[in-house]
Amino acid sequence: MSSASTAKVAGKRIIYIDLLRIISIVAVIVLHISASLLTRTNDFSTTSWWVSNVFNSICRFAVPVFFMISGAMILRSEVKSLKEFYLKRVWPLVVALLSWSLIYGLFYQYYLLKSKMNALEFVMDFGYKLLTDQNYVHLWFLYAIIAVYMTVPLISKFVKACSEKDLRYYLLLWFIVSILYRLVSDIIYRLTEQYFYIASMNIPFFMGYIGYFILGYYLFHYELPTILKHILYNLGILSFVLAPVLTYGVSKLSGTLDEMFYGNYSITSFLMAVGLFLFFKEKDAAISRKTNDKVRKVVSSVSGASFSIYLIHLLVETMVARSVGIEASFIETAGSLIFNLTVVFAISYLAVKVLNLSRYVTAVLFGGRG
Repeated sequence: MSSASTAKVAGKRIIYIDLLRIISIVAVIVLHISASLLTRTNDFSTTSWWVSNVFNSICRFAVPVFFMISGAMILRSEVKSLKEFYLKRVWPLVVALLSWSLIYGLFYQYYLLKSKMNALEFVMDFGYKLLTDQNYVHLWFLYAIIAVYMTVPLISKFVKACSEKDLRYYLLLWFIVSILYRLVSDIIYRLTEQYFYIASMNIPFFMGYIGYFILGYYLFHYELPTILKHILYNLGILSFVLAPVLTYGVSKLSGTLDEMFYGNYSITSFLMAVGLFLFFKEKDAAISRKTNDKVRKVVSSVSGASFSIYLIHLLVETMVARSVGIEASFIETAGSLIFNLTVVFAISYLAVKVLNLSRYVTAVLFGGRG
């Protein structure tokens, strides 16, 4: 999602990376649009819940793919100066975090809550939420990507010093610690209501989004064996099918929405993200041949705006999206979701392009990118 690294090699954009960005930002908007209906009811038999569940489940690849794209792009470059790196890569994200935290803070307090909070109370409340990552729901991503970017000066050296075999070892251990161990823990907790904890699985370097970051770099730079690629494709497709079914199963068991298979480290989200990344990488040459210059320009423009769209889209959604009732039909629910997606995406994109007419606004709101 971060546009801090452009999808370019030798002056040419990588169209499959651009397409992955576009698909992922569309998926993020779908996640937020469909979330309301999922949390309004615990009746998992309604058509509207199922439609929202399916839409939400199949879009869970979005955040992992964004981290993978960022890793694929930014880890290629050599960090020669910490000062230059921080000024160019990290500081713009900090500025965007401050700006949008303030915008959403004002929006939430005075537009949504109609708060009577005075200026001093607001500043104190805003400062506390900013420090504790309690801002608007989607701004967590900025905290996460800033933290990951702070590791880049070291991680970029690490991945370049590693052989392909070394990177496979890292990714296997990360998968065991961050994905597989979490899956086993979640299953045991839901069956026994007892937490499953193995101290030796607490290995910080092999936990968290940094794994997706390095995974993106690995998949971008290396070719997997054909048989492994086919296995991951098929598991990815299976995950798209199973995620909504499994979510229904665990939710029915707990009596409320259970997000076990919605998480960014869930086995289904992981497999969907890897399968999708590999699919588009495999189709890159074919897509490039069939894409004319006008389409490339549109794809490049939308891809370049993806980070900015992410920041602004919830503001737009809150003001223009229309909701449907819990008992709505399939046509009503699906139609509403598609309508909201189209309107929110279009308005967000147009708003970003208008705001980007000012370089100052672009620097303050979007980290100098748009």
